[in-house]
Amino acid sequence: MDDVGERGRLTRFTAEVFASLARSDQRAKAELYLRGLLLDGGRKSMLPMARRLGIDHQVLQQFVTSSTWELMPVRARLARWASRLVRPVAWVIGDLAFPKDGTGSACVARQYAPGLGKVTNCQVGASVHLVGDRFAATVNWRLFVPPEWDREGPVAETSRRRHRCGVPRTETHRPLWALAVEMLDDLVGWGLRPPVVVAGDGYGDSDGFRAALDRRGLPYVVRVGGEVVAGTVIRPTEIRRRMEQGRQELVERFGLGHFEGRSWIGWHRHVTLASAAQVFSNAERLSYAEDGRETA
Repeated sequence: MDDVGERGRLTRFTAEVFASLARSDQRAKAELYLRGLLLDGGRKSMLPMARRLGIDHQVLQQFVTSSTWELMPVRARLARWASRLVRPVAWVIGDLAFPKDGTGSACVARQYAPGLGKVTNCQVGASVHLVGDRFAATVNWRLFVPPEWDREGPVAETSRRRHRCGVPRTETHRPLWALAVEMLDDLVGWGLRPPVVVAGDGYGDSDGFRAALDRRGLPYVVRVGGEVVAGTVIRPTEIRRRMEQGRQELVERFGLGHFEGRSWIGWHRHVTLASAAQVFSNAERLSYAEDGRETA
């Protein structure tokens, strides 16, 4: 992030994607956080990012965990910005485990970890990816609420844990496919329309998920009992590979799983900011390629 032109482009990108933030200091902190995620280095948790930026880490911590700004308008602007850039051929439903030590983070539990293929102590996030011919952008997220974190859950301390982590009362235990439908509804509500929705076995095997897509008139390709069920002609394996490559970049380069806070809102803000950093980085890469310049 040493290039003056790149900094200027990041400022303009932040001004557009975070335009819903009421105060200029909030938008400035959003840009700082994105700069921290874009810088080379080790972990992308707040303390090491702040050290690389030369600022007090509490500036980043306050912005992500306690500052008053609405998340969904940011995601809406990011999704529309990314859709113009990606020109998606599909929207892909995904899920990912965030391994954790301890029990204090929002919705952490001993549960099946997607991507790891085993039961472990983790958070599980569901996501929607816009997949194009050149790259994939992640534009919506939900944190899965395990049964023991449900507000009517069996654990006596559930209410206290939910309160400590700021889990909203409206957030209850629902299957991952229901979270996926909610996220698709978000994107459609933001004025976008999927060329086709692609999802794996865990979603396609659900009658409720397929029925929800049918009711909404959304074309889809899913797996049911290992067999591909398609409402359109598409190659789902190529598409899912691009999504996986994009998600790997989010994890390895943009610190998707490096958030060390425990709050519900902090997790959702961090994964959204990581997604925004990835979109900006790919926009820069494509701009360099189109101009015939070498990428930094």
